[in-house]
Amino acid sequence: MQVVCSRLDNVEVAGTASDGDAAMRLIEVLEPDVVLLDITMPRADGMSVATRLARWDNPPAVVFVTAHDAFAVEAFDLEAVDYVLKPVSPERLERAIRRVISHRGKGERRQQSAWLSELWVPHREALLRIATSEIDRIDADRDYVRLHVGDSRYLLLQTIAGLEERLDPDQFI
Repeated sequence: MQVVCSRLDNVEVAGTASDGDAAMRLIEVLEPDVVLLDITMPRADGMSVATRLARWDNPPAVVFVTAHDAFAVEAFDLEAVDYVLKPVSPERLERAIRRVISHRGKGERRQQSAWLSELWVPHREALLRIATSEIDRIDADRDYVRLHVGDSRYLLLQTIAGLEERLDPDQFI
């Protein structure tokens, strides 16, 4: 990946780490615009690193590059910009980097909105992006919420209280 990233315009590999704790130390020191994480890493896994970064006021963009598809929903809940499955082609990695640049406003850091604008939900063994503006209604179902979007229904592993904290109160009653 380092070789592929170094070939891309406007991309400089600032550092690499072999475990999650080392990654956090590097991120704190180098303050990169984007961080590529694997789910499986020694000491602290990629989800732990992303969770810690999500608490920052202005975190770097996170792209997961992993062989594990089971964590994609959780990754997008942590505001990951992309989730790339291994083996990674140079074209796919380049597309992820372009998505980061687009998301960050041409590489400049910007303050992330406090409210979610989209949700990623499991649908037919894939993930479906749903804009919060498209949601008609949300029902609580124990540790899940059921999203009503037009004639479709989607089940998301999230409590209604947890989701409510992240949705714009002007958009949902």
